[in-house]
Amino acid sequence: MDIQTKLRRTKEHWENPQVESLKDSNLRAFEIEAIIASLQKNAIHGLPTSLADFGCGDGFDTEKFSKYAAKTLGFDYSNVMLSRASKRQNANLRFAHLDLISDDVRGAYDVAVTKRFIINLGEWSVQSKCIDKIANAILPGGLFVMLECYRHGFENLNRHRNMIGLSSLEEPYHNTYLDFDQTMTYLGRYFSVVETVDFSTYYYLTRCVSPRVAGEKAFEMDAQMRLVAASDDLLQGSRIGPQMLLCLRKN
Repeated sequence: MDIQTKLRRTKEHWENPQVESLKDSNLRAFEIEAIIASLQKNAIHGLPTSLADFGCGDGFDTEKFSKYAAKTLGFDYSNVMLSRASKRQNANLRFAHLDLISDDVRGAYDVAVTKRFIINLGEWSVQSKCIDKIANAILPGGLFVMLECYRHGFENLNRHRNMIGLSSLEEPYHNTYLDFDQTMTYLGRYFSVVETVDFSTYYYLTRCVSPRVAGEKAFEMDAQMRLVAASDDLLQGSRIGPQMLLCLRKN
């Protein structure tokens, strides 16, 4: 599929009123908790003055992040998603239209957040240019909390599934997962790595153990598996599953 077709199909996906940001609500909660914990741990001067959430979607997550910054701005290119997000606005939280592929970022921020946003940008030639724009919008010493999906973790998850007799999962048609080494090398132009967090325990339990044990009812075990992973994250750092959080400090 050529890049323009993929970008068009991706935008159509996010303009569909029936689309959910992430069907796995337990994983979504886990992601939000991880981002907030990283912000709290790594912000140098306490409460950041400004936070930008790129690819904010319906604003559910952005509203959570906004409690940890004096001012928060959520950016998205989907009119459907922004119409939902606008209902969450308040004195300290605003939303604005931004097509990062063609538009420049307005303003400069202490903190930038992406959560499964860069993977929606078609291919590396576009993704890398959008990383440039985000990086240039972060103030020196500021944080970029980047939670994205990587091919190596996805392939590792499928390897573990295959080992126990489960079929491989497929990458969503509207996503382009990142190459981890390529991404880290590129980010090194702008940032130093402060922290990495993956979700290996949760992914292994919910995508390997649960379906092997419970079959089609595996999703019914997700909430309990999240509690297990939160209590004893024994596979942290194993890079099982596509998601990884990088906390980066601007040089």
